[in-house]
Amino acid sequence: MNRREYRAQMDAVPFSPDFQDRTMARLEELAQKKEKNGMKKWNLRTGLVAAAVAAALTVTAGAAVMMLQPQDVAQQAGNEALAAAFESGEAVMSNETKTVGDYSVTLMGLISGEGLSRVENLPGGVTQDKTYAVLAYARTDGTAIEEDVPDLTVSPLVEGYAPWQLNAWTLGGGTHTFAQEGTLYYLFECDNVEVFADHTVYLAVYPGTHTPPSAELFDFEEKTGAITPKGDTALFTLPLDPSKADPQKAQALADWDRPQPAESQEPTEDLGDEAESKSVSILEDPDHPGEYQIIEN
Repeated sequence: MNRREYRAQMDAVPFSPDFQDRTMARLEELAQKKEKNGMKKWNLRTGLVAAAVAAALTVTAGAAVMMLQPQDVAQQAGNEALAAAFESGEAVMSNETKTVGDYSVTLMGLISGEGLSRVENLPGGVTQDKTYAVLAYARTDGTAIEEDVPDLTVSPLVEGYAPWQLNAWTLGGGTHTFAQEGTLYYLFECDNVEVFADHTVYLAVYPGTHTPPSAELFDFEEKTGAITPKGDTALFTLPLDPSKADPQKAQALADWDRPQPAESQEPTEDLGDEAESKSVSILEDPDHPGEYQIIEN
């Protein structure tokens, strides 16, 4: 039985109005019987256990409303191959939570490189030269998130490289988001950051709507390569295997002259099956020497 079937079945379980009262009464009855048998020193513990059991039974149906797992998020995004990758055991599960402004942000898990090799031929589209991360947002005041996307930006950063040199835009970032049961799920992809595994690699979450990292948001110490946020920012240190580092590929990514993003320009959208891959060629116009045509392939 998968998580969704379990949740549906648990939500369908009927509980009578007097369920909690009857459960407490029965547990108290059992506790009194033990007390008569000379076990008075266990009174407090028995009472606490009874209350805990009753509470657990009472909220069983509510417990079915739980956070999705990374594979569920990938499946919801329409990427069956990525869902299979997260279920393969190759993914790194983090479940680390930090607070940014009015939101609790949880880095649920990530998968990169060789961990994707078993599923890269499945429908959905994943390749070994990518990193995929799943995050979950919840409001700190408990208010449910419906359709609105929090005013936050997600971007990888690598110590030793200026944040405005390596980030979600220069590393080909892409996103897919959706809200479910009060939580916003954020699926993020970019070029494989394992090649930088001999450095400290972060996934930064900071205020702003699709705001590229800048000197106004981060300090960068050129001598040490240290990156320090200037404001309310969460830095999740990614648990990467240093043996996966590839300095040559890392330098190639750092030197690739991608166009720098404008303020509020969003990384590429959508990671699902329906995403279209487009490429363009720039060719000299044969009829007008010195002029060029842009042709979409």
